[in-house]
Amino acid sequence: MDSFFAALRVGDTGHVTGVDMTPEQVEKANALRLESGFDQVGFVEGRIEDLPFEDASFDCIISNGVINLSPAKKTVFAEAARVLRPGGRLAIADIVADVELARAIVADTDLWASCIGGAAQVNKYQQAIEASGLALESGRENPYRFISEQAQNACSRYGVKSVSLMARKAG
Repeated sequence: MDSFFAALRVGDTGHVTGVDMTPEQVEKANALRLESGFDQVGFVEGRIEDLPFEDASFDCIISNGVINLSPAKKTVFAEAARVLRPGGRLAIADIVADVELARAIVADTDLWASCIGGAAQVNKYQQAIEASGLALESGRENPYRFISEQAQNACSRYGVKSVSLMARKAG
């Protein structure tokens, strides 16, 4: 969905590339693209830790709740910095925590599926962004409520929350 919303912003002269790690999801997204007439959108199979693109090939990267699913967040941010052009932006909506999660939370598959198990401590998350060569420009907490009691308990205990961040590559 984010790719299609981005396509509305770039118009007919821009281009949007979506990435997914499963061929089934890429196939589904391409079918939706064709059905909806979004000629300026394309989808490729890839992993956020190893993007299949040349250096400095994008003006903007959007990630909506995906980075917390990767245990290699530093690598994700380094890859984003690599493929961004100078002055390019990284726009993130993600789940983070105020304090480091207990091992039992990180090892719980239900909490990973709820996007809680991979939530990094917010200051470490931001440090990883900046260590990749991107400068944080803005950030805010988003209203978000988890449904399951287990997820709500983890939120209360560890300060798990949704945030939006904007970072820019030096230009």
